[in-house]
Order: sequence, then C-alpha cells, then structure tokens
Amino acid sequence: MHQSIILKVQAEAQDRNVPLASILSRARIAARRLSLPGVPDWLEKETDGYGADDELPPYRIVECWHEFRNPMRGWCPIVHEGAQPVVGLFQSVYELEELLHGASSGYLTAARGPVRMDAYGSALTFPTRYRFTSMEVSRALGMVRRLILDWTIALESAGVLGDGTMFTASERTEAYSVTQNFIAQNQSIGVAGNVSGGTNTIAANQTSDGGMDVRKVRDFLAETSGLIAHLPSAVRDEMREVVAEAQAEAGKANPDGKKVGKALAVIKDLGMRAGGGVIASGIVSGVGVLLS
Repeated sequence: MHQSIILKVQAEAQDRNVPLASILSRARIAARRLSLPGVPDWLEKETDGYGADDELPPYRIVECWHEFRNPMRGWCPIVHEGAQPVVGLFQSVYELEELLHGASSGYLTAARGPVRMDAYGSALTFPTRYRFTSMEVSRALGMVRRLILDWTIALESAGVLGDGTMFTASERTEAYSVTQNFIAQNQSIGVAGNVSGGTNTIAANQTSDGGMDVRKVRDFLAETSGLIAHLPSAVRDEMREVVAEAQAEAGKANPDGKKVGKALAVIKDLGMRAGGGVIASGIVSGVGVLLS
C-alpha cells in the first residue's frame, strides 16, 4: 500500500518549512482524484491567483494605510473619514510567499491612482500607495494552510485516505459528503452543491419521504451502466465503480437513501466532467430529475 496523499497533505500543512504553494499542488491532485466540486476551484484560485472580477475570501482583504508622496516630505498619510481603507490580495500564494521573503521592512505596498490636492497655492497631483504590514499577508497564508489541514482531517475522520492517489468508489462518495459539509461551514472556499433528496431514507414501498422512486433509481442506474463504455476514458472507471455501488445499495430491501443520494450526486459530477456529449448530458439530466 502506498502512502496516503491525504495524510501527506495533512502532514505538510502542519510543517511551516514546506511552502504553501507545494501543499496546494498536492491538495489539488487529491481533490481531482476524489472528483470533488467546489474545493478544486478554491485551490486553483489560491494557486493561480484571483481574477479582477472574482470575489475575494474575507482573509484576503486586509486593512491598510493610504499615503501620498510629498516631494518635500516623502510619504505622508491621507486621512479617510469613517472606516480604514482596505486592499485585496489577488496574487497567487506563490507570489505572496515571495513578497513576504522580500519584505525586510515588515511592510508591503500597492500602488494606487494619483490624487489632486491644494498645496503651495495651487492644485497639485501626487502619486499614492496603500501600505500594510507583512503580518497581514502571513495571516492570509496561514488561513489557507489551516483550511487545507481542517479539510484533510475531516476526510481522515471519515475514513477517506486512499492508496497513494487512488480512491475507491465508497471513499469518493464519502468524500463528497464530507467536503459539502466543509464548504458549508467555510463559505469563502466554494459553493456547496445542492444534493436534494440525498438525506432521505428510501422505503421498501418504492418511494422515499422526499419522493425518490426506488424503481426509477434502479432503472436509471441499469441504463447508465450500459452506457458507461461510451463515456470518455478519463471518467469511465470511476463511473463504473460508483454506479455499481449505487446499484448494490438501491437493490437492497431497505436502501439507505443518504448513500444512494450521495452516489447519484457523484455520478452527476462525473457526467459533467465527461463533457457536453449526448450520453454525458443525459446522465446529468437524469440525476437531476431523480434528485429534484
């Protein structure tokens, strides 16, 4: 058995000597292998940086001082009425770590637009900047490290470890549920998926309290099983495992609706990863109907 990538990421997240950029790279591999929505997007933004139109997580918005450069006195403060100005950290984790290494003074700056002021009897234009402590950046990076650590601890507690970078169908299904709960508790890292009907217990009378029809679920899984061979190879094996697991649960006299619902959610995600083909789109649509 190979070393668990989950435990590897967890150990590195606790080691301040391991660059956060390296931890993010390994965490992205784990998230992709587990077919998880939400978390990979957050990890990629932390790795590659946030776009100008992206909503920044709260920990990437830091308080600062607004200053203008007086040619006679150097940098001078600009007094703002009300709240202290803030600056957004859009850079990648790698860039932020590099900026920290070069912040020997304990401060970092970000250029801002010029301001016009009345000085020396006339209106003059002065360059301005935002200045903030390097500790603010350290806190932001520390929050990313802590979130990754908490996520891997939650996965470990649920028994999601994997063999190296390989995970079983049951581990992927459990990881989906764990991650959705984790995202719900940490809104800044993604949008929690809506797994409608996933917590229902499917009764033996073929209908769950939430309206999930067992017979329709079984028919859908049987049809999907016959179409797997036509899906892209990148998702084929994973889809086969998850469908087989869902069929085993749905075929019981008293199926566990929660397990079936989570498996269907993973099947939908795999269908979305398979691209916009007719078969993949049909699978995604079929799951949507069952979970509506």
